[in-house]
Amino acid sequence: MLLIFYSGIRISNVLHSLIKYLPQNKLGFVIDTTNILNLSGTQMNLCMRALIHSLMRVEYLNTYRVNKFLKKFDYSKINLQFTDLDVALSIFTTEMISKGKNFSDLIEKMREYFSIDAKIIPISEQNVPITIRIGQKLIPYLEFIQETSSDAKIQDIILNGIKDIKPSENLKQIANSSEYILLLPNDLAAFHAMLKIPGIRKILEEVPCPIFAICPIFNSNFLSKREIAILNKLGYRDLNALEFSKTVTNLADTIIIDESQKRFKDQIQSLGFQVVIGNIAIKNKTESFELANFLFDLFPLKETARPTKANVVTRFFSKLVKKKT
Repeated sequence: MLLIFYSGIRISNVLHSLIKYLPQNKLGFVIDTTNILNLSGTQMNLCMRALIHSLMRVEYLNTYRVNKFLKKFDYSKINLQFTDLDVALSIFTTEMISKGKNFSDLIEKMREYFSIDAKIIPISEQNVPITIRIGQKLIPYLEFIQETSSDAKIQDIILNGIKDIKPSENLKQIANSSEYILLLPNDLAAFHAMLKIPGIRKILEEVPCPIFAICPIFNSNFLSKREIAILNKLGYRDLNALEFSKTVTNLADTIIIDESQKRFKDQIQSLGFQVVIGNIAIKNKTESFELANFLFDLFPLKETARPTKANVVTRFFSKLVKKKT
């Protein structure tokens, strides 16, 4: 199994390539618990939401009515599109967790109901909220990065209660039984929070399998000024593959970087990594397929055929989405 540590509120193009062309039963996901949208007391894990939508193989009505009605009421606090299904899952998980249920157990119910073969486990049973301090004001991470103004000066970035948070109970066992581990952040701040959870680095340092990391940095325009300000505060002196590599020192064996970052290859190698250069900033279906093959060559999974275009629909994504009539 390929175990992917993923952070982000959407599925990145790189992750989409893996999901589209590799069999689900050979994939596992460790998701961040930082990107939590608070819907007036109901909590939505945006990383889980993105994965569920990408992996589910059941027929459902994909509607976005909630966001539409909020806009009619000029409610602008939430600027993300989400479906009625997302709201239902949020109500379900919030209610069950308040009654003492584990988030991991609830995800198992979702996997069963939506016919998902891939494993999905949270990095922790608890949320890892990031709070931004601006002067005397404390602002939740998601709320801060969605604001359009960019002149706010960050005083501090707080990981509330991080010292008391523990990794999910079965994470170590799953990691130790994986063929490969892939560190695949799409949200670098959330990925930073994942690695700050006590015990996570130790788990990664002790696994017997090879660990790969894909640098999500392709150019200087992929983040907003506010997101860049947060990463600067977290220790990124600049946004490049070299700075990313420093965050996974002693964890990953191999760093995969985009061609736009190849000038940093020698410096990254001097940190002790093997460096592989490829077209990571994919732009179309052809490049997505080529990337899947490129990655499969790096970590070929046992009893898994090389990705082909012909069997994508039958092996993967047999989900049927109803259209409105």
